[in-house]
Amino acid sequence: MVSPSALALLVFAARYSASEAGCPAGEGYPTSEDKTCVMCGAGTFSVEGSTNCTRCPAGTWSSVRGAVDISTCQKCRRGTWSSQEGAPSASSCHDCQPGRWGSEEGLASSSACTACLPGRWSSAY
Repeated sequence: MVSPSALALLVFAARYSASEAGCPAGEGYPTSEDKTCVMCGAGTFSVEGSTNCTRCPAGTWSSVRGAVDISTCQKCRRGTWSSQEGAPSASSCHDCQPGRWGSEEGLASSSACTACLPGRWSSAY
């Protein structure tokens, strides 16, 4: 069993080592001046050794804090879009305008929504 003081020393050593070689997965530096690793917020992720949290790309979102890779970034559902990088929730995905449709997941702009075919319509997306 490890004593509390030994455990504290191990945690400090791990944090010091991380600050010299980047951060553990799911963490990054809050600013370029502050070399203290902090957990990445929702809408971001980082891999082992990164110094910053990377935003999920436009057309995606993630509510996960401390995410370790891009797979946590979920695509906006069909019929919706989001131009926001680092979106923290699905509510960042907006419906295509009436009369337009998005047949693919992960659209990054409203212009990616296409007009409905003649004789077809969409009231919401």
